[in-house]
Amino acid sequence: MSRAIGIALFVLVGLGVSRFAAYYKSFNAKAEAEDNRYNASAPPAEVYDPGMPASLEPLLETAKAKGAGELKKWLDQYRGFVKEPRLSEIELDYVMAVGRSDPPEARRVFATIKSRNAEGSPVADRIAKLAKTYE
Repeated sequence: MSRAIGIALFVLVGLGVSRFAAYYKSFNAKAEAEDNRYNASAPPAEVYDPGMPASLEPLLETAKAKGAGELKKWLDQYRGFVKEPRLSEIELDYVMAVGRSDPPEARRVFATIKSRNAEGSPVADRIAKLAKTYE
């Protein structure tokens, strides 16, 4: 009888150890996956235009989504950090956004953009397309 109890006890301990090992492996795998998620290096930021810091891109997208007024505020605040031709691209977006509600403002901004950009500028094609509307 004591042998049967010993064998049963041995089997139960073995089952317990094997279940504990399986639980530990699954727990460890989850913890490792979570650590990798937080410790993984961030993918390289997309290179937008060399004329603007990438950190301003989310702010710009938010301002564009909120409308012409917010885009104008963004331009007033961050104009010094943005270089040509990216500045002209953003201002052209503003011209298109404000064009219906305030055509004189759109024409004024468009004229300044056109005066800053020569014929060979990267935004010259876009300026030429909008010239009929905003001149």
